[in-house]
Amino acid sequence: MTAALVPLTGVAKLAAVAVAYVRDTPAPEPVHLSLDPGFHRVDVQPDIPRADPVGVLGALLIWTHRLTGVTGEWWHTPGGELHITLTGRGPCGVSFLVYSSIPYRTARRHVALAASARESVTPDELYRLALELRKGQTK
Repeated sequence: MTAALVPLTGVAKLAAVAVAYVRDTPAPEPVHLSLDPGFHRVDVQPDIPRADPVGVLGALLIWTHRLTGVTGEWWHTPGGELHITLTGRGPCGVSFLVYSSIPYRTARRHVALAASARESVTPDELYRLALELRKGQTK
């Protein structure tokens, strides 16, 4: 006999919240979705090609626009990525962590981070970065 570490009713409720949130968010399908019942959290990675950094930033913003108390962090990974996470509170008090990355080289004119450095970031800063990157694409 096995004993569940987390009651399955908690998993079912978390799954129901995740399904409803994904269904009701007008955003690209997630490429990865995981439930973490121990932290009452849903992790979402939008399915946007890294070659489209403006699309990646837009997807992060769309996936988090309905959350409250959104905080973020970005870091320059040793592999040359700008990894971005946004966390906020969703329906029924469930925490959502939405994440993706873009090549750091595409953002380095606007984001000064040493390799392996981390920094907090706001949704407004991500929006402004997307606008700047988009301007660069249209020139």
